[in-house]
Amino acid sequence: MNAPQRQNLYRKYRPQRFSELAGQEHISRTIQSAVSTDRIAHAYMFSGPRGTGKTSSARLLAKILNCLDLKKDSNGLSDCCGVCNNCKRIEEMNFMDIIEIDAASNNGVEDIRQMREKVKYRPAEGKYKIYIIDEVHMLSGSAFNAFLKTLEEPPPNVIFVLATTDPQKVPATIISRCQCFDFHSVSRATIQTRLAEIVAQERKEGDFPDFQSEALSAIAESAQGGFRDALSLLDQISSSAIAETITLDQVLEMTRRLGHSVLREIGTAVFTKKPAAVIKTVNDLFFRGYEPMTIARDLLEYFRCCMILKIDAQANQVLELPQEHINEITQQIASLSHKYLITVVSRVEKILGALKSSFQAKILLEAELIKLALGDEIYTPEVLEKRIEKLEQQISVLKRLGTNSPATSYARPEPARAATSSSISSAKPASAPARENTYRNPPLETPQNVIQKAHPFADFKKAVMERSSICHALLATAQYKKPENGVFKIILDHSFSKEKLCEEKNLSILIEAAKAVYKDITTVLPMVANEDSTGAAKSAKVVDYEAEIKKMDENTRKRLLAKPEFASAIEVFEPEIIDVAK
Repeated sequence: MNAPQRQNLYRKYRPQRFSELAGQEHISRTIQSAVSTDRIAHAYMFSGPRGTGKTSSARLLAKILNCLDLKKDSNGLSDCCGVCNNCKRIEEMNFMDIIEIDAASNNGVEDIRQMREKVKYRPAEGKYKIYIIDEVHMLSGSAFNAFLKTLEEPPPNVIFVLATTDPQKVPATIISRCQCFDFHSVSRATIQTRLAEIVAQERKEGDFPDFQSEALSAIAESAQGGFRDALSLLDQISSSAIAETITLDQVLEMTRRLGHSVLREIGTAVFTKKPAAVIKTVNDLFFRGYEPMTIARDLLEYFRCCMILKIDAQANQVLELPQEHINEITQQIASLSHKYLITVVSRVEKILGALKSSFQAKILLEAELIKLALGDEIYTPEVLEKRIEKLEQQISVLKRLGTNSPATSYARPEPARAATSSSISSAKPASAPARENTYRNPPLETPQNVIQKAHPFADFKKAVMERSSICHALLATAQYKKPENGVFKIILDHSFSKEKLCEEKNLSILIEAAKAVYKDITTVLPMVANEDSTGAAKSAKVVDYEAEIKKMDENTRKRLLAKPEFASAIEVFEPEIIDVAK
């Protein structure tokens, strides 16, 4: 006689009552309340990640609707008894009024037509006939259209439960006809608690290894919020175990994940700018058979924990890490900035995407981690944006200096004798003698230095700001004239600004600030751009723009010919100068 086949843990410990549905209390409570008040809908849609209890909840709904002896749970809500004939047969999967359809393999119009023909018949054994359509998003467009009318107005005592991991692919016309429930990923702590209960139960029933708490935590982390994945890993590790107690290292070795100590070692090497230590640790992992994707994935999760803990040291409810790990990470990142950690996380995430299409994933991972360890941030978009913004600010300052200043101290001096094209053309030596280039570029000055030399008006506005922010705002676009005989004229764009600044209180502030900067000022005279010193409007000056443009071109030509390098080229090649363009 053959021994009975062993049942997998995820099937053996499938919840048989709504009170056993861990991690989805918001759904179980809503369905139980609907049953208690007899407000059952004709169609439900269960959506969420894999292994979170969608199909199990659909069977529990079928069980509670067909249970012959409903019970009350600890919260006073209705729940199935689990001992009546209908409950037993539903558990054994031989209840005739529960029809499960796999939409991945039955996704055509003909399959929906056959279901529509069977829907017409009354339930054979229970009160309700339940159709559970798994992976409903796999139905074809024509199948969805054929299903619409039946889903909207099914026969009495027929209930549809649609389950899917991708609700975005389900048409809105289908979703609008259902009550939708979203199953979320189960927390690591909830999974770990359930795994500990199952291990204790299995050890009572027979030969089953014990698990360290850290080992169960690693299994729960690898499950990524799914009970089924966690129980499958627990089953796999327990089946291959030799020792009586399963340790964290054994779980990490079987799940091919990196432990906290290894991740902390790589993180420390990156944060302290030690690329040699990074390469040594990573190559040790390569030698032990770890794939680049695995290393990058776990590093990304570790750096994410560092980033979140840097922003909020009390964010352990989000990370669900042991307290000793929290303390170590907090100490490790104490001297690091928020922006630096955000940059590290962004770059590792980009590495993870690039590894999927790389022909040499190991080399790519090594190169990117070396860049991180060297502190090479010059190529990141964030740093480039900062550099561009800084350059734009400097250019803006230089432009203002060139347009507002009557005489800028940083301008290149005109040479004593400017060579013209006619004089160069008249002197034609047989060979251009070598001559020493006496031209020297003036030393470059930072915009701040230029402001201090060419614009004492900036110091004046700063002094005004220290005394009145309102007056400073009125001077935002103002210009000035060089003080003469103790009179300091300020040119304003609007008469409103002039009127406000001419008030006795504001004018005293301007005089006080001007004396602090210019020393010999006795009067400050605010005026509008088109007024003279008496306040009368000036007549508009007619500007000959064509003459001005010609003058600018001639000045540009002279400055160009004054440069020794251009003068030498003209003497050697004897070109004809047609135009000078910037």
